[in-house]
Amino acid sequence: MKKRTKAQVATFPEKGGFQDEKAMKKHIKGLSDAQLVEWMELEGLTHNPAEHEAINRMRMAMAIKELHFPSEPKAKKSDSPYKQYSTETLIQMVVDGDVPVEPTEDMRIMRMRCIMALRAHKVIG
Repeated sequence: MKKRTKAQVATFPEKGGFQDEKAMKKHIKGLSDAQLVEWMELEGLTHNPAEHEAINRMRMAMAIKELHFPSEPKAKKSDSPYKQYSTETLIQMVVDGDVPVEPTEDMRIMRMRCIMALRAHKVIG
């Protein structure tokens, strides 16, 4: 990795100043940690600091990248069609329908097993 001399002055392009992420990453690679901190302060960005220098640098770079190239918002996960049934109701449906289900202590796993068994036996859709 090339060392920057003190005579070299860092430039901090404004949002939209990079053609693509690759150009931005190349620019960031040439900056020191202190220059990244300065850029973040200039842009009003924050990051979750870490004790490890490399992780801290990566987090600063990610914060700057997010400013210049925002990620797509994550799609909201749809609700389960079985949300309307309580776990106790599902267990009762298994008992009433005489549907075989392997019992377990973990209620989340028991709920999943009941739903899968009831679907297999066409009791629920």
